[in-house]
Amino acid sequence: MKTSDLAGKALDRWVAKAIGLPPGPAYSSDWAVAGPLLEKERVMLSPMPGKGWIWCAAVVSLTGNPRYQEGMTPLQAAMRALVVYKIGTEVPDEG
Repeated sequence: MKTSDLAGKALDRWVAKAIGLPPGPAYSSDWAVAGPLLEKERVMLSPMPGKGWIWCAAVVSLTGNPRYQEGMTPLQAAMRALVVYKIGTEVPDEG
């Protein structure tokens, strides 16, 4: 499955895997949980007016190779970018 297609609980599970914690928190919708993670991982967020105001998020590594993702909400974009940065652009389907 493409990371760019992850949403809701599936996205939350992959974020937990990416950061090495058990699943449970709603990273893609709860700012209280996601906020500290955004700060720790240095995730940048920006609305994109040229694309109908969807959100773009980027995680920039020390090698300068940024990982970008888009989403309908800031947290969806941010968590997708974090999964891409830590795991990759494709994740196994969890049938």
